[in-house]
Amino acid sequence: MGEKDAFLNLYKGLYRGLAGFGLRVYGDAEMVTDTLNQVFLELWEKHDKLPRVEQVEAYLRTILKRKILKRIAHEARLNKAISVIVTEDEALLEMPYEELIVKIQSDELVKSSLLAALEKLTPQQRKLIQLRFYDGLSYEDLAKRTQLTVRTAYNTIYSALKFLRTQLKF
Repeated sequence: MGEKDAFLNLYKGLYRGLAGFGLRVYGDAEMVTDTLNQVFLELWEKHDKLPRVEQVEAYLRTILKRKILKRIAHEARLNKAISVIVTEDEALLEMPYEELIVKIQSDELVKSSLLAALEKLTPQQRKLIQLRFYDGLSYEDLAKRTQLTVRTAYNTIYSALKFLRTQLKF
């Protein structure tokens, strides 16, 4: 029996049981069958690189469960991001398409301008900006981590922000 026949027998023998298992993990039949088909497709594509497995059904259940949970988490993050966007700016939903494109392009312009301005800062200024605004450290924590005084950290960030303001005036 060839590889294709063995794979087809595996598919026919385990598909229904794995689908039932997947439905117990998550009740959306369409998502479960889509994920299960993806598991079998990846299994076929990588079959020559996979290790030998004694408990094939348990192995496939684990893969299926992980993929379903990963997909659920991805959808939850996506839904959260969408709800944040909608609640922050409901005007986007009513905005004409052309205005939306202009807004997106202007946001991208601001982002690219900010990145370019950040590149012009000294390495110490960039590091302190990163720690203060992206990592959320206090000035005291900044001073401890960088072995600077609190006043020096404050003055360095102040001068960096002043420079960024001048660079970002449109």
